[in-house]
Amino acid sequence: MSEATPPADTGGELSPDRCEAERLARLERTEQIALRISVAQTILAVIGFMIGVVALYAALNEADAVRKQQQASVWPHIRVRDLNNGVVGAERYDVIVGNRGIGPAVVKYVKLVIDGEEKSNWYDVIEPLIGEERIGVSHEPILGAVIAPNEDITVVSIEAKYASAEIVAGFRDLVRSDRANLIICYCSVFDDCWRVDAKANETVETDACPAPHPASEL
Repeated sequence: MSEATPPADTGGELSPDRCEAERLARLERTEQIALRISVAQTILAVIGFMIGVVALYAALNEADAVRKQQQASVWPHIRVRDLNNGVVGAERYDVIVGNRGIGPAVVKYVKLVIDGEEKSNWYDVIEPLIGEERIGVSHEPILGAVIAPNEDITVVSIEAKYASAEIVAGFRDLVRSDRANLIICYCSVFDDCWRVDAKANETVETDACPAPHPASEL
């Protein structure tokens, strides 16, 4: 009888095909783990970005609210009014500019218009009414003034004891007519600005005040 040939001893080594298969399997597991880590990192990055956006939005909203609160706490409001005293022998007419806001008003521009022509002072307005007569006029410039809350400034005053009842009445009728207008631009301490039109009786917000007339005595 012939003896059977024993199988060759491979010493536990795997065949090349099996080694390659296991290497590919390990590589696939590594890639899967790396992919999971990459996905997790991406998710965490997105979450972090979203949290940052929310935090930034909240901070901007808070800053805007604080800014608005600060602006509101120093909000000025200029009002132009007149005061007429018709008592015989004590006739008097005043033009008054007052601040009814809760913060100071910085007056940066004043324009006085009569019959479409800009006037640099109140005397030019009164002069055609008096002819050769000499009268006394009280006038306080407000251009560049800082008007405190609840403060009133009488910008011009004319009364019969320094003029005449007829001149007081003529000046009053002129100022109250459509021929005259007083425009004032003022700002808060934060440079938020408004323009008040006495003739239109309106106040509108504006980006900035124009430069005043260089010869203005208003």
